[in-house]
Amino acid sequence: MASVHEEIFLEEKEKSEGDLKTFLRLWVYIKKYKLLLFLTFLTLAIATIIELALPVFIRYGIDNVINVNYSFDLVPENETQFVEQENGAYNLEKRDNNYYMVNNQTGERIQVSGEQYSQYFDLAIRKIQIFSLIFISVLVGQFLLNYGQVFFANVVGQKVIFHLRKDLFSHILKLKYTYFEKNPPGKVTTRVVNDTQNLSDFFSDVVTSLLKDIAIIIGVIILMMVLDFELSLYTMSMFPVIVVSVVLFRHFDRKAYDKVRTRISALNSYLAENLAGSNVTRLFNQEERKKKEFDYMSTKVYRANLQQMYVFAIFRPLMSLLQYFTISILLWFGSLQLTDGQTTFGTIYAFTSYIDMFFRPLFDLAEKYDIMQNAFASAGKIFKIFDQEQENFGRKKYTTIQEGKVEFQNVKFSYDGNKEVLKGVSFKINPNERVAIVGETGSGKTTIIKLISGLYKYQSGKILLDDKELYDYDLNELRKKIAVVPQDVFLFSGTILDNMRLFNQDIPDEEVKKVAKSVYADEIISRLPQNYYTVITERGGTLSSGERQLVALTRAVLFNSKIIILDEATANVDVETEFLIQQALNKISERSTIISIAHRLSTVKSSNRIIVVHKGLVVEEGRHEELINNHGIYYDLYRLQFENS
Repeated sequence: MASVHEEIFLEEKEKSEGDLKTFLRLWVYIKKYKLLLFLTFLTLAIATIIELALPVFIRYGIDNVINVNYSFDLVPENETQFVEQENGAYNLEKRDNNYYMVNNQTGERIQVSGEQYSQYFDLAIRKIQIFSLIFISVLVGQFLLNYGQVFFANVVGQKVIFHLRKDLFSHILKLKYTYFEKNPPGKVTTRVVNDTQNLSDFFSDVVTSLLKDIAIIIGVIILMMVLDFELSLYTMSMFPVIVVSVVLFRHFDRKAYDKVRTRISALNSYLAENLAGSNVTRLFNQEERKKKEFDYMSTKVYRANLQQMYVFAIFRPLMSLLQYFTISILLWFGSLQLTDGQTTFGTIYAFTSYIDMFFRPLFDLAEKYDIMQNAFASAGKIFKIFDQEQENFGRKKYTTIQEGKVEFQNVKFSYDGNKEVLKGVSFKINPNERVAIVGETGSGKTTIIKLISGLYKYQSGKILLDDKELYDYDLNELRKKIAVVPQDVFLFSGTILDNMRLFNQDIPDEEVKKVAKSVYADEIISRLPQNYYTVITERGGTLSSGERQLVALTRAVLFNSKIIILDEATANVDVETEFLIQQALNKISERSTIISIAHRLSTVKSSNRIIVVHKGLVVEEGRHEELINNHGIYYDLYRLQFENS
């Protein structure tokens, strides 16, 4: 079964851009918001400095506020006062319910009165209170700075995503027609919606803390070495193992996440395609086969997620184990130094806090790295769309056509560069002429229409519009004067009236209705529950083929198209609607050139001229009666249809 879906997973073999290159392309959008970036980095820097300073601050409190000797300092006239001495001459001791200051060297005791003890106690409490108030103030300031950092970073992120998504959609609208033939709508939708949302998660969950985490890891190492160089060397003996573990995790997690994103994209494409074709699945009783295909696709996603989970599941327990090993090393060597008087209890506490601070970003790294890799993988896929070539082969010397004259001069075209679909087609269509192009399936009829619209670039020959080569026009402006009415008309969600004017509110309702009446669309639309204001679903599923054709025809006339192309427009309509369309075409041909592609030859009899295409060449031209009398290919096609009917 894998061979059936082999093509869907080709993306897995595509080489992704490096993270640095992807970030540099994102930076083009990020750097536009310099003030917000400055505020983000400023609040980030101050908050990081405070967080790094907190263990040192607490160390000072332990060693100099809480765990300190307050002793008598003897002064003249036998007066006494309390002073703070790290290695005071006297220690306060309680013996027989009395308090004494005991000399550390001689053991001499001086009794302390209740008032003196109260002074001693008040001094200690006052210093602890001041220290606590300062500590709380620092914590409140840190909270405000962290809030500012997250807020500014998120504002930057949302602005970047907004402009990136807008630019992406604008770029997609200008891509070559061939891109949409090779890429299903579900895949493109994933890029515009899901992948940009992944980038939004990156800015909100990762950018706000990634730089801070890096700064904290570096700051922890520096501060530990400053506090106690020897103890820091013992503690950091585990760091090489930690670094190797992180590098290995990064490698395997990136591969796993790329696979997850690719397979989710493939599943989205599959769902979009099969939901759109659900009627075909039911009519041909293909539910079981589609169910098996979906199970296969879903299993692929499931297995990719499991692979990513295996990598994720081992990382956090490993980091926890390494943290406890590091703390054990600290306590072992720290206790030895504490016993020898080489360090203080406050220093050991600070080291313990720094170890916790060092591992905290590593614990979150698994989740953050998943988000980051998800974002970079999504960004890479987004930028691949930006790298797709846009339609840019118009020289823009001319902007519009005035008459509607069309001429092919020995035009050759191949889709793949090998097999020629058109092998030297030549014909001329005069302004306001009504011409039909007929031929068997695969003869090149639809290709001719796509070339007139500039959807493909022909390899040789010339296509002239009003005696000017197609490539001399601005394609965007040119298409405003060329309207195509396909066999399966696409309508957007909204009212019929909005679809007729393509949601251009500058066109008055009455003008739309006037044009609809002129092409006989009003007769059918007036039968609908709310006539022109009837709301239709996407693709116009609630309308018949004929009703959709009339809406598209009204649209073509409303926008004053000089060339109107009907690609099998009457193939699936009833007799009444076909009659109305033929009447409308007779009126439209008074001011526009009409080109019809048709298999039903009965619908082209009223054309001024019929062009017969056979195996990529124009083999016959003339009116219906002339071609019948010639007993050529057209005669054979007509006779075959007539006999079958």
